[in-house]
Amino acid sequence: MLKRFILTFIVLVLIFGGLFGYKAYKGYENAQMMKKMKYPAATVSVAVSKIGNWQPYIHTIGNVDAINSVNVTTQVAGQVVAIYFKSGQFVDKNQILAKLDDSVQKAQLQQYKSQLIINKFNFDRYKKAYAQKAVSEAAYIQMYSTLKQNEAQIRQTEVTIDDMTIHAPFSGIVGIRNTGSVNLGQYIQPGANIIPLYSVNPIYIDFTMPQNNLNELKVGQKVSIGLDSYHGKIFIGKIKTISIDVNTVSRNITVRTAVNNRNLILRPGMFVTGRVFLPVVHNIITVPATAITYNPYGDFVYVVVNKNGGHFVKTVYVKVGSKRANAVEILHGLNAGETVVTAGQVKLKNGSPVIIENGNNGAKTSIKK
Repeated sequence: MLKRFILTFIVLVLIFGGLFGYKAYKGYENAQMMKKMKYPAATVSVAVSKIGNWQPYIHTIGNVDAINSVNVTTQVAGQVVAIYFKSGQFVDKNQILAKLDDSVQKAQLQQYKSQLIINKFNFDRYKKAYAQKAVSEAAYIQMYSTLKQNEAQIRQTEVTIDDMTIHAPFSGIVGIRNTGSVNLGQYIQPGANIIPLYSVNPIYIDFTMPQNNLNELKVGQKVSIGLDSYHGKIFIGKIKTISIDVNTVSRNITVRTAVNNRNLILRPGMFVTGRVFLPVVHNIITVPATAITYNPYGDFVYVVVNKNGGHFVKTVYVKVGSKRANAVEILHGLNAGETVVTAGQVKLKNGSPVIIENGNNGAKTSIKK
């Protein structure tokens, strides 16, 4: 029985050993064949890394705010007898906007002026009589007080009449008149809103920025402003004021910029994007943004090299900085003048052969040595 068992075991070992050996041999042959196989060259687009000046900036968002804005109102009550503006109209400083009925006040003014004639005549008589000791000092003072009260009534009535003609406090554009609150013939009370008025040229833009950027901000710094509603339209301004306080909740600061608004495109309340330009940095290497392959283990580019008369790629890990439009700043890992792949990276791995094709109706391009 023992001999049979040993014999069976030896036979099984020979059979399975032969099978495993055959499998190993076929695997070795396949590996050798794969090593000898040449992968087809992938077609890629390339660009050359450049060195030059780099304009860093801080991206931010903000709101448009009028330099002066007010709801024009009245200090006195009265009936509206004239409206001299149209909604959306530009008005000059001190231009008449509306007028209230002042006929009663003008009648009172005439009455006070008539009374003034009598009071002046009586005061002159009392003055001469007081000089001759013909009237008491108290009577003289009483007559003088009556005269001054009369003059004050005249000045007060004149001011009231002036207030019943409503002027623009500054030059600007009026908003939309609320026809439900101000109409011809309507009696309005002091403080009633007649029309909003905005001074919009120049105009302010207030940006909100993190307090960490404080050391990079200075009054007079250049700022570019863009509008989603006007594609490609850029306004250039300068930082006018940096807020002294920091928001205790968001830890943000407010930066105010003054911008020329001759065409009246910017309007109060608009949402805008901004770029606060920092000092230019020199001798910075850049590549197109599409050249960077982002990876959890590190960002890299495929650099094209010449080898045995052909083009091949090698993987080069880089440290990237800030991004500007279609360019990326390279802080470490790449030199100026190196050719990098900008399209077709999905088909590549380290050492892959490539065919360079940068448009030009399919024309092939070569790398300079």
